[in-house]
Amino acid sequence: MKKVISDYHINTQLLDMINESEKYLILISPYITLWGHLEDGLFSSTERGVDVKLYFRSDKEEEYLYKLKPLKKMGVKLFHIHNLHTKLYLSEKKGIMSSMNLVDYSTKNSKEMGLVSDDEDMLKMFKKYSKELTSKSIKSKKSFLRKGVDLVEGVIVMKDDIKQLIKDEGVCIRCLEGIPFNPNKPYCRKHFISWNKYKNKNYTENYCHMCRVEWKTSIRKPICKDCFKEMVV
Repeated sequence: MKKVISDYHINTQLLDMINESEKYLILISPYITLWGHLEDGLFSSTERGVDVKLYFRSDKEEEYLYKLKPLKKMGVKLFHIHNLHTKLYLSEKKGIMSSMNLVDYSTKNSKEMGLVSDDEDMLKMFKKYSKELTSKSIKSKKSFLRKGVDLVEGVIVMKDDIKQLIKDEGVCIRCLEGIPFNPNKPYCRKHFISWNKYKNKNYTENYCHMCRVEWKTSIRKPICKDCFKEMVV
């Protein structure tokens, strides 16, 4: 099925996609405001065990990390992308490419147009594009890390003056929960307690502590290759 949709039909298809998802949801929109049906649908999805990721513009990060706090609490993973203009909504069953931002006003008042499809080839193209977009654009630069870095037995140790500057948010290398950026403490409290039972510094985890991309990390090597290069240049 490939179908051109417009105006409120986009919102209907979007909510149906959210409610029917079983494995994952990727929601990419520069601008976001929450509304009741959207929050309810995302909450139900996370309760079913759906992996929900929401991407928005980097210049809205401070505003949205506060406004979207209810989504974060329910398990939605939040990311930001520089210069984002794409609007793409995707599950394992359906994809919607649209002019509509994830904004309540747009769902009711704006004149919008989009394409909805459950065609397998189209979904593969949507997913390929979303993967390229999110993996290349999500990385945030931390220029103050270009100096004052020591390596002790393969573990990154920050100088005292650099420690004072670590205010940017990193993520837990196991679950992507937002935590203070510190390569020496790359776990959230819950997963540090879990790791601390065995204290295996080489135990393989899932994400880069610095840029959030999927990567084989560990407490000994908590960041990906690209981020490591940035830190030691």
